[in-house]
Amino acid sequence: MASKWFSPNPDKAWMEKWLLGFIPVFFAYNALMQGMGWLDANTFWHITQNALMWLPWCVVLPWWLRRNSGIAWRDSYWFKANLFMFWWVFIATYVHTEYFFGVLGLRYNFPDVTLYFDSALIGPDEAGALAAHQKVPPGMYLNSVAFFLVYHNSAVIFMRRVRHLTAGWGALARRLGWCAIVAFTAVFWAWAETWLYITDNAAGNVWYENLDQMLLYGSLYYSLYFLVAFPIYYRLDETEERWPLSRVFLEASAVGMLSMLLIDFASHIMAPLA
Repeated sequence: MASKWFSPNPDKAWMEKWLLGFIPVFFAYNALMQGMGWLDANTFWHITQNALMWLPWCVVLPWWLRRNSGIAWRDSYWFKANLFMFWWVFIATYVHTEYFFGVLGLRYNFPDVTLYFDSALIGPDEAGALAAHQKVPPGMYLNSVAFFLVYHNSAVIFMRRVRHLTAGWGALARRLGWCAIVAFTAVFWAWAETWLYITDNAAGNVWYENLDQMLLYGSLYYSLYFLVAFPIYYRLDETEERWPLSRVFLEASAVGMLSMLLIDFASHIMAPLA
């Protein structure tokens, strides 16, 4: 009997289950880093600790465990999922973080890190950006891949289950149900990231100038990311039509562009929370 939770593609279903198992590791790793005060590190250890949140669990172990699956690594869902997420995260971190600085009041403070990389033209004046805690250190590119894999994977599983539950509805009701579940998962993960990650232990390094307003209003702004990303990521290798790597790259690029347009449009309406 086909699963109502996991993909009908066995290769994709394997990775979906693996990433569910990664969730407690993900939370434990973050709690350890924050609790031990290890977020305050020099550039090398900043990059290393954030790479260790993602690469061993989401890349190295799936590659090793699926090495005899009969599917080439470049055609495997675990690789495509990581490629999609890495490129989507790169776009979001390089460009969209500037919107989070300016509109949502996000701040980064890593005093021992000397390397930063983000948009030169979007966002604050580069001359004062570091002093204003509005520069992006390289580790944020790496740990965000792990964060987004957790969000997108759990959202897709939940969305698929709801799609099965609504299979007997009329066409319009199914479409409305799909829109509702995408919106719900988008808002939930936008809110949950802020609530779970912005803790007292991390407050010296990552914070929002107005956390209450961020949770109440900023989560709706942030959820515009996922309104675009979740449905597109859902389709990745979901059917017998397997995506080539070129399509993975192009679809992730589309997510980056469309979500930027949405948050930019929203910036005309929403007053900065900082």
